[in-house]
Amino acid sequence: MIPNKIFFFFIILLFQIYSINSSEVRIVTKVNSEILTNIDIENESKYLIILNTNLKSLRKDELLELSKNSLIRQILKKEEVVKYFVLEKHSKLGEELLKKNYTALGFESKEKYSNFLNKEGFSIEILKEKLLIERLWNSLIYEKFKNKIKIDENDIKNKVKTFINNQGKVYEYNLSEILFDLNTDYKQLIDFIENYSFEAAASKYSISDTSMNGGKIGWVKNNNLAAKLNKQISNLTEGQISEPIEIPNGNLLIKLNQKRELENKIDIDLEIKKQINFEQNRQLNSFSLNFYKKLKQNSIINEY
Repeated sequence: MIPNKIFFFFIILLFQIYSINSSEVRIVTKVNSEILTNIDIENESKYLIILNTNLKSLRKDELLELSKNSLIRQILKKEEVVKYFVLEKHSKLGEELLKKNYTALGFESKEKYSNFLNKEGFSIEILKEKLLIERLWNSLIYEKFKNKIKIDENDIKNKVKTFINNQGKVYEYNLSEILFDLNTDYKQLIDFIENYSFEAAASKYSISDTSMNGGKIGWVKNNNLAAKLNKQISNLTEGQISEPIEIPNGNLLIKLNQKRELENKIDIDLEIKKQINFEQNRQLNSFSLNFYKKLKQNSIINEY
């Protein structure tokens, strides 16, 4: 992402150093004052594939469109984040997030991860900033909307106790999601899933923050799910996808990746805390989606 005022200097510099034809670097999109080139978008596609290897199955034009939208989202989030946070003051947090990232991907050290990224044509410093922006965005959303979170703790306590008293077996589900708005062509979405994968479709179509990692939610206990959702998921077999589930302002597809039975020994207080946390995160995710939509609507985005 190249600031507008230095863009042409950058082009001249590239021409002098590498003797490339000017047609090789071109402006694709301008987001407010930020310019995106085809090189930015191609680099972003490499990053997204690192996060989600299922994206390799996409056609190049689909991957580039997905990458462009990802960069637009990052630019708008960063513009908002820097109004409240000084990124340089959170460098330690950035290092912590980076370590979690490369550890989760199986790298033993930052140096080995950096070497891998360099071979892929991607900078570890850019990745660190991406991770930091996303974390600070979540902090910003929490501060902006924490007073609007409505949780009936007594209701949750009663539901947990009732569930525990009435339940038979306890299950834990490994889930992925695609949250799509009412304007999405459902047939086109299903065709895309069948031709590629659920994970690739989540990255392309989902408006949830989980789209960044192929829609993965992770492990969720059945007693942490709303009754309607739990009923749908309980009837799925591993690898199966639910019918569309209506939610406010959109629809939800759930994929059951894995299912396992747990010992029927539950700490009630711990489960209540988990339920409260689960509901809080659900509401914050909704606030995040709506806030981003407003940012995008109020931005000037030009395609070239």
